[in-house]
Amino acid sequence: MSEKESATSMWTIPPNAPLFPRFPIEYRDVEIVTTVYRTESAAIKEHLIDPIKSTGDTVMIHFYHMPDVAGMGEVQEANIMTGVKVSTPAGDHFGGFSTNLFISSDVGLSQGREIHGQPKKFGNTKIEIRGDTIVAEICRNGITIARTTTPYKYQRAQIEELSRYFPFRENINHKVIRNIDGSNGLDQITSRVLSDVVVRECWKGPATLVLEPNINAPLYKLPVLEPLESFYWKVDFTLVPGEILVDLLAKGI
Repeated sequence: MSEKESATSMWTIPPNAPLFPRFPIEYRDVEIVTTVYRTESAAIKEHLIDPIKSTGDTVMIHFYHMPDVAGMGEVQEANIMTGVKVSTPAGDHFGGFSTNLFISSDVGLSQGREIHGQPKKFGNTKIEIRGDTIVAEICRNGITIARTTTPYKYQRAQIEELSRYFPFRENINHKVIRNIDGSNGLDQITSRVLSDVVVRECWKGPATLVLEPNINAPLYKLPVLEPLESFYWKVDFTLVPGEILVDLLAKGI
């Protein structure tokens, strides 16, 4: 394989048409609506395994429109996360655990699952300005599964205000990949933090949120008890390598 990548250095397959690019991956002019709501503590715990521990009863839904993603093009995405703590020998990690993710790109879906262990499925996210209202939706298979509304540019804010619920920039996931014979291949708790983050503008306001029951997109299993607020923000960032927090197979868990 002198003129090709060696098998051990290949990033993804096939070698003559790789599905997703290597790090770093640049995201530019990203538009986001983030709605925060309160849910049942017991419902959160149903989504977690040891050693991931819940740190509260709030959930964030990030609705993304990403018009300029290196190696992917225009992408729609949604990330549903809740605050957690993972204890490691090097110290505690606090971040946001992804319970569900939806994305419009097969490139992003595969990269998210194979590299990060994110539970991505195909879906579409729409952010629209309708008069004085921002409307953001998640759809899967043409079925709306979440809708949030907030006033357009209601009050200027700093994105650090969103972090008071939990430090969402550190995204924590449970990565599971099976061997072809069905035996355990990888079983890890992973973490990644975005780099080169530049927030162009940020606004906040009151919010409404509706989650529709759907068997293959069960956001309703984190029921809305109280919508808290929404943030409307625009940002650039870069996706870089993350780290393995816990190797569950090595620990014999």
